[in-house]
Amino acid sequence: MDRRFLIKNLLAVAFGTLMVLTSELLHTPAILFPEILALLTGMWVAPRMPWRVRRWEIPPLMTVCAVWGAALSRWSPLGTAWTICIAFAGAALLLLAVRSTLLPVLSACILPILLGEHSWVYPVAVAVMTVLLCLGQTLLERFQLRKPQTPETWHWNGREEALRWPVAIGTVTALAAVGVSLGVPCVAAPPLAVLLSELSFRESPAAPFSMQIWAGTVCCAAAGAMARWVLCVRLGLPLTVAALAASAMAMAIFALLRRPFPPSAALALLPLLLPETLIPTYPAQVAVGGLICLLAAGCIRHATAEMPVLLKAGTVGSHLDRKR
Repeated sequence: MDRRFLIKNLLAVAFGTLMVLTSELLHTPAILFPEILALLTGMWVAPRMPWRVRRWEIPPLMTVCAVWGAALSRWSPLGTAWTICIAFAGAALLLLAVRSTLLPVLSACILPILLGEHSWVYPVAVAVMTVLLCLGQTLLERFQLRKPQTPETWHWNGREEALRWPVAIGTVTALAAVGVSLGVPCVAAPPLAVLLSELSFRESPAAPFSMQIWAGTVCCAAAGAMARWVLCVRLGLPLTVAALAASAMAMAIFALLRRPFPPSAALALLPLLLPETLIPTYPAQVAVGGLICLLAAGCIRHATAEMPVLLKAGTVGSHLDRKR
């Protein structure tokens, strides 16, 4: 294994573990934000950051969506599924407005709603940790552990986005409604919303490897559940030990598959926040929800790929009608 890749992996595991340790020492679960491991994977570990966003746009975007999610969790009179729908739509509009594909913001706004987190410590923790991640990425580039990346702007297509986002939001809302009513809320785990949105891009570089990504996602979920169940529930060890084991296993899975996928990493830490009763079925819930998201993403890609052909055919047909 390349030495620089190993160092970046070790630093990512250390950061994720330190986050959980801080949460435990301060007795503040709101500090524990599983999507941080996804951001670590994309910003530190992966050879190239998968999102079109400028480095210092990340903290404000993540913080705004964390505040949005916490506010909805605290004050929304609607049920969980409809509140998630509103949160998802608001985050999507923000990304379109700033022309960014920083999809982890979806998880930042959905997580507090699904878990019933009301504390304002949550967005403050998100803000602090994302600033630290940006500083860490700067240092990695300075010490030549990571190549600098030129920021890109997302030039989105209005017709495609008008199809993509409603289908993605509808899918996640339906999963949340069914999951909450059946007592299996993790079929709509927040990182799955990110997975669906990422793979639904017509030109997503990860799309050709969808099944491999799904398998890696399920393995990360299983690793996190196993770490929590064995180390914490059975052996009574602190969550920090489980976080260390889950993060290390997630990075090992990415190294084995040679395909780091940020949303999968977050699913390795999510079990640390769940009630013990959900842990045994957590991997199965993620597997089912992930498969449905995969199918929805495939349908969106197919529809958006066909859209230019259909529009061209309609234009040609109209022209022939006028000639007649």
